[in-house]
Amino acid sequence: MKSIYEMPYRFCPTCKTPLKRQQVDNQKLLSCPKCNFVFWNNPKPVVSIILSNNGKILMIQRTNEPSKDYWCLPGGFINYQEKPEEAILREVKEETGVNIKIKSLIGVYRIDNDPRGVNIDIIYEAETKRKIFLSEEHRTYSFFAPQELPGKIAYKHREAINDWLRVRGEA
Repeated sequence: MKSIYEMPYRFCPTCKTPLKRQQVDNQKLLSCPKCNFVFWNNPKPVVSIILSNNGKILMIQRTNEPSKDYWCLPGGFINYQEKPEEAILREVKEETGVNIKIKSLIGVYRIDNDPRGVNIDIIYEAETKRKIFLSEEHRTYSFFAPQELPGKIAYKHREAINDWLRVRGEA
């Protein structure tokens, strides 16, 4: 089965031989028949945050693809040699201009609805009373009451918000 996430990978990055689908660890993976390179196509780690203010949740509307015009929680990819906690502090600062203190971990979610590939989203919670200054990645922002969330929410962020509400005893 050809995955859209594998489409750009036609040749071995080590020896330039055309990749072929072969059985590896009970799955058919793109592999090099010459040097045995295996394209594992593992998920990438990302972080997001439920940033609340008086029980309302900050959501930001995406300006660009993927998920253009969808609402999401602040967050992004974890950089090489960066801890998840460091990544969310950086991402929140970049996207909202706010420094935060992480309260707790909400959960870990497999994001399989991103056209760039499968990600593992580590979602935290924090609170803010500060003014938001959006980056160019996002069109607008709003603090939503849990019962008034927008219809178009990207990734698994609605599921994470529902989990957050359950932990707080509000679901």
